[in-house]
Amino acid sequence: MNIKKIFAVIAAAVIFAASAALGISAAKKGIFLSKSAAVLSEGETLTLKYYIKDVKADTVVWSSNNQKAVSVSQSGKVTARSAGRAVITVKIKGTSYKARCTVTVKTPVSYNLKDKSKITLEGKTYDLTFEDEFSGTELDTAKWNRCPQWKRQDLNNYWDDSMTWLDGKGNLIVGMTYDSKNDRYLSGGVETKGLFEQAYGYFEIRCTVNTVPGYWTAFWLMGDCVMDETQGGVNGTEIDIMETPYYSRKQVQNTLNWDGYGAAHKAEGKVSDINIYDGEYHIFSLLWKEDEYVFYVDGTETWRTKAEKAQGICREPLYMIISSEMGSWTGKPDPKNLPDQMKVDYVRVYA
Repeated sequence: MNIKKIFAVIAAAVIFAASAALGISAAKKGIFLSKSAAVLSEGETLTLKYYIKDVKADTVVWSSNNQKAVSVSQSGKVTARSAGRAVITVKIKGTSYKARCTVTVKTPVSYNLKDKSKITLEGKTYDLTFEDEFSGTELDTAKWNRCPQWKRQDLNNYWDDSMTWLDGKGNLIVGMTYDSKNDRYLSGGVETKGLFEQAYGYFEIRCTVNTVPGYWTAFWLMGDCVMDETQGGVNGTEIDIMETPYYSRKQVQNTLNWDGYGAAHKAEGKVSDINIYDGEYHIFSLLWKEDEYVFYVDGTETWRTKAEKAQGICREPLYMIISSEMGSWTGKPDPKNLPDQMKVDYVRVYA
């Protein structure tokens, strides 16, 4: 094989590899980016790489449709400047060929420890509408009900009134134990159904989570409207601000559920690699806006979604639930590891 043929083979292999890496079909021509979406924190940078196929290109031009949130240099270096979202476009000058990457800039939640009656997020100030610091020794029944004592999920686990109490040290305890006498697992749950419901705003819990595998703890929003199977999630969405089924993988989950829980049920979620199974307190929160949900762990954004799969954002008021339970997707906790518990320091809601 002569030198020209060798270089031709190498060039073809490079083009094929680049095309495969970017998911480009062999027949497609134009300009393509190494990423179609990215999430950055304020101050972070990212250099986007482009690839041109079967098009004569002397110059490419970079642009951002939201310079306040994200800027881009003519070398493809992206800089996250402030919370928001921007579409970065690279175009072959003199042609109609272009490629885009959507960049989301996340901003840590900032807390005013001197005035917890207000919180400012993404340039908007929200006022406190609900708070419980769990002081004293008795659950405040003007704010919370204990969840119904019924079987949960598909295993032998029951919510039981005995599994939620105040420890007298400023914590709500939500437990999990094995009832050897009746060969079943007991766990706890409290809810604000009929007492407090809200659509939109900021919801926050500070708590510990399960410290053994086989069950999960959760902070979630629920309503009877979730059973509606029309118009997707806008008519009712279960919003799981925090679920902890991944003890072994050290991950935390945010989830949306809509269209009831039968054959029409649908769900979408995000799993993040964060080890919150350390027995320490962590903050889990949700900013529920009219056009998107933003989830946080310890003040750092984990998922931002406009819920396109659910046909949009829920517009119905929902109540809060704090719970522990088990199901086949997590298995069963070893009775030798029980009892276990989550401790809730506070819950706050803003609108």
